[in-house]
Amino acid sequence: MPRYKTYHGRKKLRWLKVSLLCLLAGGVVALCAFVLPDYVTWSEDGLTIDLPFMSWMTRKAPSEPPPPQDSVVVEVPPPPSPSPEPSPSPSPTPRRTPGQVRAFFLPLTLLGDTGELETIRRRALEDGVNMLALEYKDARGTVVNEAILAAALEILSVPGLTLTAVVAACVDNTVPFGPNAEWAVKHISGVNFKDNFDRRWLNPYLPEVRAFIIGQVLAAYEAGFDRVMLTHVGFPYSGGVNQIDYNGEELTVGPVNAVNILLDGLRDAASERPLDVWLFESTANEGVFETAGQDLAAFGEAFDLMFVTLPDDVTSIERPFIPIIPNDGGDITHKLELAEQGFMLYNGLGKYYDS
Repeated sequence: MPRYKTYHGRKKLRWLKVSLLCLLAGGVVALCAFVLPDYVTWSEDGLTIDLPFMSWMTRKAPSEPPPPQDSVVVEVPPPPSPSPEPSPSPSPTPRRTPGQVRAFFLPLTLLGDTGELETIRRRALEDGVNMLALEYKDARGTVVNEAILAAALEILSVPGLTLTAVVAACVDNTVPFGPNAEWAVKHISGVNFKDNFDRRWLNPYLPEVRAFIIGQVLAAYEAGFDRVMLTHVGFPYSGGVNQIDYNGEELTVGPVNAVNILLDGLRDAASERPLDVWLFESTANEGVFETAGQDLAAFGEAFDLMFVTLPDDVTSIERPFIPIIPNDGGDITHKLELAEQGFMLYNGLGKYYDS
């Protein structure tokens, strides 16, 4: 008969299970002996075990108990911080009309020449000049670059020199194109009207144009000028003005009244700040220049200083002179005396030299 050997596989598996149970029991004992004491708390309520991985199972008690239903919670606000002293707002420069002005006119193309500006400043102070008129917006519609203007004002801002911004109001060869094409004074053919000097004009009948001109004046004040002087305030007066179409506006108001509406807006916007103007020669001589829309009396009420080109019999190595006209609307057809009225000295070449 064949013999069968004894099978010992189950006995080995049983001893393996016993060994694993002994190791697990030893681990639990070690955990209880060395780790659990840090998380075990004994109190009157009994034993408490607070393991980190079990914190999600328990809800933490609020740090402060909620107030009972019938109680009133009083919130004490933090003490107010002392408010800073309000800085006084700068008061506008009061309107004033100096008895005599001796001024230099500085074309826009000159303002970037810092060396020449320093020469002009020195000469102005030596020769008793008390005003510098800087071209802020020229007849082409070009407005001076902000960086160039800031550098020029830094050089020229010295005690004794009043800085005036010169703004070409209605003459503009830049703005009346594209989306603003309808802002221009029109020829009856529909194109932009051009005068004898090949200049286009903005139409003061339009509220958009009046707002634009007022905005230029306010921008000049904000740039740091003491005064603003407007040139070319009104309508074209040369080059076939009988062919002008004022954008289909009803002309029952007339050019003078249309310009006077602009003057009212300018004066209100300038408030008490000095605002000056350069008049057309016909306005100075006749009192009312209907074609251009200028009325001397209305201009005298709106502006502080009024300038006009001197007659041709006044000669100088640098001309023309632009003297001040009294802004009382009186008779100004007499010959103007520089010593009494003051003057503005302009060199069309844009350079000033020691005599």
